[in-house]
Amino acid sequence: MKTVSVIVPVYHGKKYIKSMIRQVEACQLCAVGQAKIELLFVNDAPDETLGIYGSDAIEIVVLETTENRGIHGARAEGVKRCSGEYILLLDQDDHILPEYIKSQLAAIRGHDAAVCMALHEGKALYNRTLPFEAAASREHMLRRGNAIISPGQVLMRKAAVAALWRETGLQQNGADDWLLWLCMMQEGRSFALNRQILFEHVVERDNTSMRQLQMQRSEWEVFRIIQNSGLFSDEDTAALEQTIQNLMEMRIELLGKFQRISAVYDAWVSLKNRGIHLSCYLRERGCQRVAVYGMTKLGMRLFEELKRDGMEVSCFIDRNAPYLDGPVRVCEPMESLPAVDAVVISLVQQEDKIRKLLRTKLSVPVWTISELVGNAAQIGGAK
Repeated sequence: MKTVSVIVPVYHGKKYIKSMIRQVEACQLCAVGQAKIELLFVNDAPDETLGIYGSDAIEIVVLETTENRGIHGARAEGVKRCSGEYILLLDQDDHILPEYIKSQLAAIRGHDAAVCMALHEGKALYNRTLPFEAAASREHMLRRGNAIISPGQVLMRKAAVAALWRETGLQQNGADDWLLWLCMMQEGRSFALNRQILFEHVVERDNTSMRQLQMQRSEWEVFRIIQNSGLFSDEDTAALEQTIQNLMEMRIELLGKFQRISAVYDAWVSLKNRGIHLSCYLRERGCQRVAVYGMTKLGMRLFEELKRDGMEVSCFIDRNAPYLDGPVRVCEPMESLPAVDAVVISLVQQEDKIRKLLRTKLSVPVWTISELVGNAAQIGGAK
């Protein structure tokens, strides 16, 4: 019988405890006869106690605290105090499927860790931009960044947890899991890839800019730890420094992208408040069937509005089509596309490049979502 410890730091998160217990109980039921699961809650809020919880299916341990260690310190304390041969580090609001433990134990075999596929914001995390193989690649971790979105994707042997990670507590929350994977891979630990989707990453919406700043600080703390550890070569340390610089630049670009998306939403909502629908402009141009380039959040909102207005969205066009499950057909840009009257690009970056590509395949109008909203505002007519 294999023993598994699920370690969950809790910081003012008592509301999540019952859900976490139910999830782990479901895992135990699925893995009955194969695994014995311990659920370890590590309280990281000294101003409150978690209390006592019971279960007929699993053992529940609550570690109260007199100090705030941060998530890394709380995780490390849980690893130190747990009894399982295998460990799983979860956040208090994570979601795992009942098959998680059974499937991950089957996948790990002779490896030190098993990484499962995941959902991020309701979509498959890995695609052409971020291939799943990157999750087990030391080179990608060092030169591109952390390809594992959460430690909740990883079941690992307790004995494989890197000493440097256990003994060095990050002061800034955010990147301790990246430190763990870098150290384990540097030590030659092997990661198995489990292609089942067993984990869902939940994105909290509050304080996004503050969390990004905190993540950046945490990554630089990881760099300083690795730089001073003597475990990595000068070349690898320099590569990691450049990676963190690149991640900083990507966040700045992402901020610009979000600002442009926000501007589109603002103008779009203003139209709706005036009773103007995007379908008005499209119908005035003789368009009844359209395709949407990019199965983004903007793209999905456009699909929903046009569908409500009785228009036909024949397909989405997206380079990650094989990884997407849409409400209508999702095509790759280079494949044969259905006949439509127009295409709307829902992205707010590289629109000219996308338009040029589409015009080599279709002889119909191509508008960006920003242009469509602006054009609809000009007609000023209500639906």
